[in-house]
Amino acid sequence: MIEAARRLGLDPTPHRAQQITVEMLVWADAVLAMDTAVLEALGSICGADNVQKLGLYLFDRDVPDPMGLGPDAFHDCAVLIEAGTALHVERPA
Repeated sequence: MIEAARRLGLDPTPHRAQQITVEMLVWADAVLAMDTAVLEALGSICGADNVQKLGLYLFDRDVPDPMGLGPDAFHDCAVLIEAGTALHVERPA
């Protein structure tokens, strides 16, 4: 995925994954899952007060997992994720 992101002019190397905690869910305004399995797992730990913060990154479909596939699958996934940012972030005028 690092190479796929670099092909798009992005550098994901500063990112570090973290195990999500209830405290993180309480703090967050929104939590976006890449697929329904993760969304369901988040729903089971977030508590009723935070479930409204959860959603799918692409709203109506999962981001496909490229793990175990070739570089083209990772590139396609990175392109889809980058394009999906427009659903959540305003672009400067």
